[in-house]
Amino acid sequence: MGFVRSGVLAGVILIRAVIGPPAYATECPEKPDALGASRTNVVDPKEHTRVGTMQYAETLPLADHEIVLTFDDGPSPRYTERVLAILAAECVKATFFMVGEMAQMFPAEAKKVGTEGHTVGTHSFSHPFTFNKMSEVEAGAEIDKGIAAVASALGGRDEVAPFFRVPGFLTSTTTEAALASRALMTWSADITADDWKRISGAEVAKRAISGIEAKGRGILVLHDIHERTVEALPTILTELKLLGFKIVQIVPATATLAKTETMPEQWQLHEARSSQIGQGEVPAAPGASAGPRKKPSDRTSKVEASAGRRATVGRVDGRKSRFVAAAHYRREHRKVARPTRPSSIGHHA
Repeated sequence: MGFVRSGVLAGVILIRAVIGPPAYATECPEKPDALGASRTNVVDPKEHTRVGTMQYAETLPLADHEIVLTFDDGPSPRYTERVLAILAAECVKATFFMVGEMAQMFPAEAKKVGTEGHTVGTHSFSHPFTFNKMSEVEAGAEIDKGIAAVASALGGRDEVAPFFRVPGFLTSTTTEAALASRALMTWSADITADDWKRISGAEVAKRAISGIEAKGRGILVLHDIHERTVEALPTILTELKLLGFKIVQIVPATATLAKTETMPEQWQLHEARSSQIGQGEVPAAPGASAGPRKKPSDRTSKVEASAGRRATVGRVDGRKSRFVAAAHYRREHRKVARPTRPSSIGHHA
């Protein structure tokens, strides 16, 4: 009996060494069947400064079948509250990268995002597509102005996470230097849903799930400024629940909140997973046993095969693949005309 207990204890220690200490989940007792946020991952922005394999070598330390939801470009009085209501219905928490100009114009909407327990990062002040051309001083000024505007709307700098996403992913060495000097964690993404394109909500949901199934885990980028995103979100959450995916909330470490301990390999998103699709099993989370995988439907099989083909286009190595993905994202952003007023930003990605 003592041997059994020792073995169990050793297993627990091993699992904690791999996935870190237990993290708290979003409580949702009144909705036991809700998707929820399965855990909260606390990260130290100074240790891992850039995440998202569309551009960088690392991504967030997620287990297989874990997704981080992110929303850019808000807050919007027309869409953000509806997005919040959909997330609340499933007890899901996300990260919102707010544009300072929008937060300044719509502080009530910005404040509501924070009070409902979501993580709030920033996305510059005016959403310029020129961060790749700015000097370090210019980039820093735009970054600082955006943070100040969002902090003012939320009620204080402590309400804003040190997380930043560069508009259009148009970064540069000078912009990266400005972000690093401010101890900001730069977020790219792993998965896109193309919701900045003029496509239907059904197509947004289809592309989101296709990308999620192909990658297996990662950061999904959406925008809380489009009708199509609001239409797609319930379907995305329902599909994630049916497919056994979990939502993870990311928050920054503080003086009173210790980081979640991780291993270096957890910050890598290995492309090898795509070769395991349809082989009968889903790769298990570190320390967990692999369970049987349901036979994929014809639709799922076609989606996964298509996603696998797209992932290999233009790939010479992982670095080039990231550049190709980011360039495509920027190209599509430029196809949509920028509005003259922030209040019409719902037509802009």
